[in-house]
Amino acid sequence: MTTCTGEDCANPTNLYLCGQCTSDLQAWLDKVPELLDDLFTTMAKLDKTAPQRHEGGGGLSTGSAMPLRYGALELRQALGLWTHANAESLAKDQRAGNFLPELKQLIDNANSCIDNPPEIRVITTCTCGGKVVTENPKPEAGEADSGVCEDCENYYEQTEAMTQFRIHRATPENMQTRHALKWIRENANLSIKSTDVRNWAREGKLEPTNPNRSKREHPTYNIADILKIHYRHVGESRRATNF
Repeated sequence: MTTCTGEDCANPTNLYLCGQCTSDLQAWLDKVPELLDDLFTTMAKLDKTAPQRHEGGGGLSTGSAMPLRYGALELRQALGLWTHANAESLAKDQRAGNFLPELKQLIDNANSCIDNPPEIRVITTCTCGGKVVTENPKPEAGEADSGVCEDCENYYEQTEAMTQFRIHRATPENMQTRHALKWIRENANLSIKSTDVRNWAREGKLEPTNPNRSKREHPTYNIADILKIHYRHVGESRRATNF
Protein backbone atom coordinates (compact mmCIF):
# COMPACT_ATOMS: atom_id res chain seq x y z
CA MET A 1 0.00 0.00 0.00
CA THR A 2 1.29 3.44 -0.95
CA THR A 3 0.04 7.02 -1.31
CA CYS A 4 -1.72 8.28 -4.45
CA THR A 5 0.51 10.49 -6.62
CA GLY A 6 -2.46 12.45 -7.95
CA GLU A 7 -2.46 16.23 -7.56
CA ASP A 8 -3.52 17.26 -4.03
CA CYS A 9 -4.40 13.67 -3.16
CA ALA A 10 -3.02 11.46 -0.40
CA ASN A 11 -5.42 8.53 -0.55
CA PRO A 12 -3.95 5.08 0.03
CA THR A 13 -3.63 2.93 -3.11
CA ASN A 14 -1.90 -0.15 -4.46
CA LEU A 15 -1.13 1.69 -7.72
CA TYR A 16 0.14 5.19 -8.46
CA LEU A 17 -3.42 6.57 -8.58
CA CYS A 18 -6.27 5.91 -6.19
CA GLY A 19 -9.71 4.87 -7.40
CA GLN A 20 -11.08 8.43 -7.34
CA CYS A 21 -8.16 9.92 -9.28
CA THR A 22 -8.36 7.08 -11.79
CA SER A 23 -12.06 7.83 -12.34
CA ASP A 24 -11.30 11.55 -12.74
CA LEU A 25 -8.60 10.80 -15.30
CA GLN A 26 -10.94 8.54 -17.27
CA ALA A 27 -13.62 11.24 -17.31
CA TRP A 28 -11.18 13.65 -18.94
CA LEU A 29 -9.94 10.98 -21.36
CA ASP A 30 -13.54 10.46 -22.48
CA LYS A 31 -13.62 14.08 -23.68
CA VAL A 32 -10.78 13.59 -26.17
CA PRO A 33 -12.60 11.99 -29.17
CA GLU A 34 -15.17 14.78 -29.47
CA LEU A 35 -12.48 17.43 -29.12
CA LEU A 36 -10.49 15.84 -31.94
CA ASP A 37 -13.51 16.22 -34.22
CA ASP A 38 -14.01 19.84 -33.17
CA LEU A 39 -10.35 20.65 -33.76
CA PHE A 40 -10.49 19.06 -37.19
CA THR A 41 -13.44 21.27 -38.07
CA THR A 42 -11.60 24.32 -36.76
CA MET A 43 -8.44 23.67 -38.77
CA ALA A 44 -9.96 22.49 -42.04
CA LYS A 45 -13.42 24.00 -42.38
CA LEU A 46 -14.40 25.75 -45.60
CA ASP A 47 -14.72 29.48 -45.84
CA LYS A 48 -18.39 29.64 -46.78
CA THR A 49 -18.26 33.38 -47.35
CA ALA A 50 -15.49 33.21 -49.96
CA PRO A 51 -16.60 34.43 -53.39
CA GLN A 52 -16.63 31.99 -56.25
CA ARG A 53 -13.58 32.21 -58.43
CA HIS A 54 -12.77 30.96 -61.91
CA GLU A 55 -9.69 28.85 -62.40
CA GLY A 56 -7.72 27.97 -65.50
CA GLY A 57 -9.55 25.94 -68.10
CA GLY A 58 -12.97 27.29 -67.18
CA GLY A 59 -13.14 25.42 -63.88
CA LEU A 60 -15.23 26.93 -61.11
CA SER A 61 -14.49 26.75 -57.43
CA THR A 62 -17.38 27.26 -55.01
CA GLY A 63 -15.15 28.46 -52.22
CA SER A 64 -11.57 28.42 -51.04
CA ALA A 65 -10.47 26.13 -48.25
CA MET A 66 -9.19 28.01 -45.24
CA PRO A 67 -5.51 27.45 -44.50
CA LEU A 68 -4.66 24.91 -41.84
CA ARG A 69 -4.83 26.41 -38.37
CA TYR A 70 -1.48 25.29 -37.06
CA GLY A 71 -2.40 25.75 -33.40
CA ALA A 72 -5.37 23.43 -33.85
CA LEU A 73 -3.27 20.95 -35.82
CA GLU A 74 -0.62 20.74 -33.11
CA LEU A 75 -3.23 20.39 -30.37
CA ARG A 76 -4.99 17.67 -32.31
CA GLN A 77 -1.74 15.75 -32.69
CA ALA A 78 -0.99 16.08 -28.98
CA LEU A 79 -4.48 14.99 -27.93
CA GLY A 80 -4.34 12.12 -30.39
CA LEU A 81 -1.75 10.46 -28.15
CA TRP A 82 -4.47 10.07 -25.52
CA THR A 83 -7.14 8.63 -27.83
CA HIS A 84 -6.74 4.98 -26.88
CA ALA A 85 -5.44 5.55 -23.36
CA ASN A 86 -7.15 3.84 -20.44
CA ALA A 87 -7.03 5.34 -16.96
CA GLU A 88 -6.70 1.98 -15.20
CA SER A 89 -3.63 1.17 -17.27
CA LEU A 90 -2.17 4.64 -16.81
CA ALA A 91 -2.60 4.31 -13.04
CA LYS A 92 0.16 1.67 -13.09
CA ASP A 93 2.67 4.16 -14.53
CA GLN A 94 4.97 5.87 -12.04
CA ARG A 95 4.33 9.18 -13.85
CA ALA A 96 0.56 8.82 -13.43
CA GLY A 97 0.33 11.79 -11.08
CA ASN A 98 1.32 14.14 -13.91
CA PHE A 99 -1.10 12.80 -16.50
CA LEU A 100 -4.29 14.54 -15.39
CA PRO A 101 -2.78 18.08 -15.11
CA GLU A 102 -1.17 17.67 -18.54
CA LEU A 103 -4.40 16.43 -20.11
CA LYS A 104 -6.45 19.19 -18.49
CA GLN A 105 -4.08 21.83 -19.89
CA LEU A 106 -4.29 20.34 -23.38
CA ILE A 107 -8.09 20.24 -23.26
CA ASP A 108 -8.28 23.83 -21.97
CA ASN A 109 -6.02 24.96 -24.82
CA ALA A 110 -8.11 23.02 -27.34
CA ASN A 111 -11.35 24.59 -26.12
CA SER A 112 -9.77 28.03 -26.33
CA CYS A 113 -8.62 27.37 -29.89
CA ILE A 114 -12.08 26.14 -30.91
CA ASP A 115 -13.92 29.07 -29.30
CA ASN A 116 -11.46 31.75 -30.42
CA PRO A 117 -9.81 30.73 -33.70
CA PRO A 118 -6.90 32.99 -34.67
CA GLU A 119 -7.44 35.82 -37.14
CA ILE A 120 -6.13 35.25 -40.66
CA ARG A 121 -3.96 37.97 -42.23
CA VAL A 122 -2.99 38.28 -45.90
CA ILE A 123 0.68 39.28 -46.08
CA THR A 124 1.51 39.06 -49.80
CA THR A 125 0.64 37.43 -53.12
CA CYS A 126 2.31 34.17 -54.15
CA THR A 127 3.91 33.76 -57.57
CA CYS A 128 1.06 31.37 -58.40
CA GLY A 129 -1.41 34.21 -57.83
CA GLY A 130 -2.77 32.90 -54.52
CA LYS A 131 -2.91 34.78 -51.22
CA VAL A 132 -0.16 34.16 -48.67
CA VAL A 133 -1.86 34.12 -45.27
CA THR A 134 -0.81 33.74 -41.65
CA GLU A 135 -2.33 33.42 -38.21
CA ASN A 136 0.65 35.07 -36.53
CA PRO A 137 0.28 38.60 -35.15
CA LYS A 138 1.76 41.39 -37.21
CA PRO A 139 5.51 41.50 -36.49
CA GLU A 140 7.38 44.47 -35.15
CA ALA A 141 9.23 46.74 -37.57
CA GLY A 142 12.28 45.00 -38.99
CA GLU A 143 11.08 41.50 -38.09
CA ALA A 144 10.25 38.91 -40.76
CA ASP A 145 6.66 37.98 -41.52
CA SER A 146 5.80 34.47 -42.71
CA GLY A 147 2.82 32.61 -44.08
CA VAL A 148 1.50 29.92 -46.42
CA CYS A 149 -0.12 30.29 -49.85
CA GLU A 150 -3.79 29.26 -49.81
CA ASP A 151 -3.53 27.75 -53.30
CA CYS A 152 -0.15 26.02 -53.72
CA GLU A 153 0.71 25.80 -49.97
CA ASN A 154 4.17 27.26 -50.59
CA TYR A 155 5.75 28.67 -47.42
CA TYR A 156 6.97 32.26 -47.54
CA GLU A 157 8.90 34.62 -45.38
CA GLN A 158 8.67 38.29 -46.20
CA THR A 159 12.21 38.44 -47.51
CA GLU A 160 11.71 35.23 -49.47
CA ALA A 161 8.51 36.59 -50.99
CA MET A 162 10.39 39.60 -52.30
CA THR A 163 13.10 37.33 -53.73
CA GLN A 164 10.49 35.18 -55.44
CA PHE A 165 8.88 38.31 -56.87
CA ARG A 166 12.19 39.55 -58.28
CA ILE A 167 12.89 36.16 -59.86
CA HIS A 168 9.38 36.11 -61.27
CA ARG A 169 9.90 39.51 -62.87
CA ALA A 170 13.45 38.75 -64.07
CA THR A 171 12.62 35.69 -66.16
CA PRO A 172 12.70 36.07 -69.97
CA GLU A 173 9.62 36.97 -71.98
CA ASN A 174 8.34 36.28 -75.50
CA MET A 175 10.19 33.01 -76.07
CA GLN A 176 9.19 30.19 -78.38
CA THR A 177 8.35 26.94 -76.63
CA ARG A 178 11.59 25.08 -77.36
CA HIS A 179 13.73 28.05 -76.34
CA ALA A 180 11.67 28.63 -73.22
CA LEU A 181 11.92 25.00 -72.12
CA LYS A 182 15.66 24.99 -72.78
CA TRP A 183 16.05 28.09 -70.60
CA ILE A 184 14.02 26.47 -67.82
CA ARG A 185 16.03 23.26 -68.06
CA GLU A 186 19.37 25.09 -67.87
CA ASN A 187 18.45 27.72 -65.27
CA ALA A 188 15.86 25.99 -63.13
CA ASN A 189 17.09 22.40 -63.39
CA LEU A 190 13.54 21.50 -64.36
CA SER A 191 12.21 19.45 -67.27
CA ILE A 192 8.85 20.42 -68.79
CA LYS A 193 7.49 18.74 -71.91
CA SER A 194 6.48 20.75 -74.95
CA THR A 195 3.25 18.73 -75.08
CA ASP A 196 2.38 20.06 -71.63
CA VAL A 197 2.83 23.63 -72.84
CA ARG A 198 0.62 22.99 -75.87
CA ASN A 199 -2.05 21.36 -73.70
CA TRP A 200 -2.03 24.24 -71.21
CA ALA A 201 -2.38 26.72 -74.07
CA ARG A 202 -5.21 24.74 -75.66
CA GLU A 203 -7.04 24.54 -72.31
CA GLY A 204 -6.73 28.29 -71.81
CA LYS A 205 -4.42 28.01 -68.81
CA LEU A 206 -1.40 29.51 -70.59
CA GLU A 207 -1.72 32.62 -72.74
CA PRO A 208 0.81 33.32 -75.54
CA THR A 209 2.42 36.75 -75.65
CA ASN A 210 1.73 37.07 -79.38
CA PRO A 211 -1.99 36.26 -79.72
CA ASN A 212 -2.21 38.17 -83.03
CA ARG A 213 0.62 36.23 -84.68
CA SER A 214 0.41 35.07 -88.29
CA LYS A 215 -0.06 31.42 -89.21
CA ARG A 216 3.64 31.12 -89.94
CA GLU A 217 4.71 32.46 -86.56
CA HIS A 218 5.23 30.25 -83.54
CA PRO A 219 3.52 31.17 -80.25
CA THR A 220 5.74 32.79 -77.65
CA TYR A 221 5.39 32.67 -73.88
CA ASN A 222 6.73 34.25 -70.72
CA ILE A 223 8.93 31.91 -68.69
CA ALA A 224 7.22 33.01 -65.48
CA ASP A 225 3.80 32.04 -66.86
CA ILE A 226 5.01 28.55 -67.80
CA LEU A 227 6.53 28.04 -64.36
CA LYS A 228 3.40 29.30 -62.61
CA ILE A 229 1.20 26.77 -64.41
CA HIS A 230 3.74 23.99 -63.84
CA TYR A 231 3.90 24.66 -60.10
CA ARG A 232 0.12 24.55 -59.86
CA HIS A 233 0.19 21.07 -61.36
CA VAL A 234 3.11 19.41 -59.57
CA GLY A 235 2.92 21.11 -56.16
CA GLU A 236 5.65 22.21 -53.79
CA SER A 237 7.28 18.79 -53.34
CA ARG A 238 8.59 18.75 -56.92
CA ARG A 239 9.57 22.39 -57.33
CA ALA A 240 12.82 23.17 -59.11
CA THR A 241 15.83 23.09 -56.81
CA ASN A 242 17.69 25.98 -58.42
CA PHE A 243 14.81 28.37 -58.95
